[in-house]
Amino acid sequence: MKVNFTNVKFPLFSPVSLREISLIRRKMFVILLLLNMVCIMVSAQTQSKLITGSVRDEKGESLPGVNIMLKGSTDGVSADANGIFSIRIPDGKGILIFRFVGYSDQEIVVNGQTKLQVQMKPASKNLDEVVVVGYGTQKRTSVTAAVSTIKGKELASQPVANITNALGGHVAGVLFTQSSGEPGNDGSNILIRGIGTTGNTQPLVIVDGVPRNYTQLDPGSIESVSILKDAAAVAPYGLGGANGVILITTKKGKIGKPTLTYSTYYGWQNPTRLAKFVNAYQFATLFNAADDNAHPAAPHAYSADDLQKYKDHSDPNGHPDHNVLKELTNRNTPMTSQNLQLSGGSESVRYFTGVGFLSQDGLWGPTNYKRYNLTANIEADATKTTKVNVSMNGRVEDGSYPGVSASSIFYQAFRTPPNAPLTFTNGLPGAYIGRSAYGNIHGSGYNQNLGYTLLNQLSIEQQLTFVKGLSIKGVVSYDYNPYNPGDPTNQAAPIASFTRTYLTPIDYYAYDPQTKAITKSGNDGPSKPQYSESFGQSQAFTYQGYINYHNTFGKSDITGLVVLESRNTKASLFSAGRINYNVPIPELNNGSSNSTDITNSGYSLEQKQKSAIYRVSYAYDNKYLFEAAGRYDGNYYFAPGHRFGFFPSFAAGWRISEEPFIKKNFTWINNLKIRGSWGESGALAQNGPFQYLSAFQLYGNSTIIGGAATQGLYEGTQANPNITWERAKKTDVGIEGTLWNGALTFEADYFYEIRNNMLVAPTVTVPAEYGIGLSQVNGGAMSNHGLELTLGTTHRFNKDLSVSLSGNFTYSRNKQLQVFETSATYDNPNRRITGRPLGTQFGFQALGFFTPADFDASGNLKPGIAMQPWGQVYPGDLRYKDVNGDGKIDNNDIVPIGNSASYPQIIYGITPSITYKGFDLSVLFQGATGRDFYDGVYPFDNSSSATLDALDYWTPTHQNAANPRITTQPTSNNTQTSSWWVRNGAYLRLKTANLGYTLPASIMQRLHLQSVRFYVSGQNLLTWSPLKNFDPEVSTSNGQYYPQIKVVTVGLNVTF
Repeated sequence: MKVNFTNVKFPLFSPVSLREISLIRRKMFVILLLLNMVCIMVSAQTQSKLITGSVRDEKGESLPGVNIMLKGSTDGVSADANGIFSIRIPDGKGILIFRFVGYSDQEIVVNGQTKLQVQMKPASKNLDEVVVVGYGTQKRTSVTAAVSTIKGKELASQPVANITNALGGHVAGVLFTQSSGEPGNDGSNILIRGIGTTGNTQPLVIVDGVPRNYTQLDPGSIESVSILKDAAAVAPYGLGGANGVILITTKKGKIGKPTLTYSTYYGWQNPTRLAKFVNAYQFATLFNAADDNAHPAAPHAYSADDLQKYKDHSDPNGHPDHNVLKELTNRNTPMTSQNLQLSGGSESVRYFTGVGFLSQDGLWGPTNYKRYNLTANIEADATKTTKVNVSMNGRVEDGSYPGVSASSIFYQAFRTPPNAPLTFTNGLPGAYIGRSAYGNIHGSGYNQNLGYTLLNQLSIEQQLTFVKGLSIKGVVSYDYNPYNPGDPTNQAAPIASFTRTYLTPIDYYAYDPQTKAITKSGNDGPSKPQYSESFGQSQAFTYQGYINYHNTFGKSDITGLVVLESRNTKASLFSAGRINYNVPIPELNNGSSNSTDITNSGYSLEQKQKSAIYRVSYAYDNKYLFEAAGRYDGNYYFAPGHRFGFFPSFAAGWRISEEPFIKKNFTWINNLKIRGSWGESGALAQNGPFQYLSAFQLYGNSTIIGGAATQGLYEGTQANPNITWERAKKTDVGIEGTLWNGALTFEADYFYEIRNNMLVAPTVTVPAEYGIGLSQVNGGAMSNHGLELTLGTTHRFNKDLSVSLSGNFTYSRNKQLQVFETSATYDNPNRRITGRPLGTQFGFQALGFFTPADFDASGNLKPGIAMQPWGQVYPGDLRYKDVNGDGKIDNNDIVPIGNSASYPQIIYGITPSITYKGFDLSVLFQGATGRDFYDGVYPFDNSSSATLDALDYWTPTHQNAANPRITTQPTSNNTQTSSWWVRNGAYLRLKTANLGYTLPASIMQRLHLQSVRFYVSGQNLLTWSPLKNFDPEVSTSNGQYYPQIKVVTVGLNVTF
């Protein structure tokens, strides 16, 4: 029978039904997909086996939190609070890797076992550590150079914006001195093993193999920091290695399942130390006393009524009382950081990426600094013999500041006495001697600095299988940075590549005590509003070609490295400015069109350097170690024929612990090694390149030709075609050891360096007819020697309690061997620089105060007392030593009065830590001694404010005072540079403290998290120092500095 469906309607195919069919299909697809996944899971379950077991420590106690991973995969679990674990592995076969902090990795071959009992062994500290060295890595036990390392996790826990401020105190031989706490400009000055030159003292800094600006790296992205100190370590860096080298390695992905880590903290900032000043009543009382000494018969400058009003604050406008520094600076200013990282990978591909944000407010409202960081790294095994690595590190920085510099603001704050009108009751700013401390901050305009940095790198490594152990690698990096015209290496670039500055006149007001009116009385700063912009950039291309070789022949182990390197940098800077803005909106471009109100400037430069590097290492029987390394450098700084130099080094080591008699009789010695090295390194010339050429400059219309004034051209300084780099010859002898499985570690080094070819300026005076200044010459020489010592101990009492203590100590002392003396130093042997440490302070030797017994009835000095040439002296004035006995005080009586303030002879650090169950506490004490500080802020100056010290001044009834008599009469006798004002610059600082709590593993398993840690941390918390008015790390004593900052933070770390 035939059925005709032509006229039959099928409601299923109506438009609505079609949508239903589509929905049904989607549902069926999902159901089939879920069924398929279930089948796969069931299949996997049938093909895998469950392995269970427990993990214990060396004492047999359970060890919670141990990571267990199947080798070659990303599958892994963690042991619970009782050390119990369970994991499924395919076919019950494979290798399980057990990892835990403080213990050596254990690899267990399963081979059908279903229950495992694993005992972890404590790691012998440093023995298995891999150290990053110049252009490669080495196992700690085979290193023959002086290299110190800092782990990235030690830095990430510190609440600092600038990474240099997290490094101090951790290792021997390195001094980090922070001279400013201003956000965005708070980096530390770095000295490695003291100072050995009168030129540039900063070390070369390498980030992932390339010289780079590093100060604003996100601390959370750093894997490790290696500090290279002796010739064997720095020789591969040739002309950049004389002052030591710092190698920073950023994080990379590791084999394992994806790990997401979130870190954050919020902190409160305050100055470490501010000078304490007298109040208005005390200042007026001091002034009256000083005026009595100058004009005994004159009435007091401040009447009894004035003093009472200062005391009771009844007239705040006419008789103000301001604590200037306290009122200008905020307290508990915020600082916050956010950081998110993702890492993981397999044996073929590893990845790491991180983003970070930091915000830091300053001590006053207009100051704020923000930074955005991005780090990404992918490492892939393209084939079994080919490895590719791509990395990128970028950051954006945004800094906002007042129109006046921080140093000027603080200097004016130091000068302004407490009874000067900082602000009036209506909020308008006052002034002192035509300068407004308040207006400097809130009425001076603004500086906005924007910085963009992008660091890119590609490397490809190829194993050459036709020769065992041979490989080649090519590295290309492109870096885009802000440009700092004062730094040829561009390592200390400022935070800005784009700067906007808008400066305005600073209006200030005065109070009329008769009418009680507050009216404008003047202005400070520029006479007209002005605006400027500048843009600077630097682009650097670095090319490196590696040949690596490593092989073992019987008991011989040979490693070789050859690198060819080329670095090209192009930089430019352009700025433009306009004056006389009618409206404070510079974007309107309403500045003056008058040519005299317009400024434009700019320049560009190009830098090139080419190098060849080598290193050959030989070890016999893992006991006798030999290494030779060096670099052949060429640089555009110097004239043809002087551009290339060779810097070699040689090192040897003996692992005594590997000798049979030690292994047999002293089993508690895990590692004992002595080592020594010698070599040369170099440093570029001061004052920039092309000093071998004559430089000409335009001169004003001072030449008359044909009756008309004509612009001239003149040669400023005589050229020196023989100028070349400094050369540093370094010698090092060291011993290091690990005892009782890491319970005690030690390292000691003696170092000696002599620096030749230092650039120095001749002090010979040439006749004016010569018409040109003399050039610098390579005529200086300097030596530096010292001792380093590092000790560390760790003791684990049980699974819950562990205690460790480490400390480092460094002594260094330099001597200037060959310098140009001046005529003044020739005439006075006590003032000569040759043979003395750099930075030695010179002045008059103060004997104390003149007493009434030193004067006759007429007020004249008695016979036999040397005359002092700075005006009439009185009892209570400073008396100076007549060194040469000629009866008068002059420059021939100047002698050494103090050590250098910038280069302490001794530095040290102490780091105790303790962990108990989930709690951890670590602190770092850092200090220095063997330095002297010259206090240039004298206790009382009638034109400035006075510190509390000024209250202790000489009077006939108080002759054992700390300070000389005070007077309003102009005199410089008591302010001569002398030993009286030299202070002991030693200090001890609680640099960091960190208290944290990590939730137990049992809670983590329920939350499906790897770890959660809460912590409280602090930076620069306490400082012990004889200095009362200044932080001991400052570089100036006149108040022109932004104070260091102490920070207390609360934070959270979560790992998913």
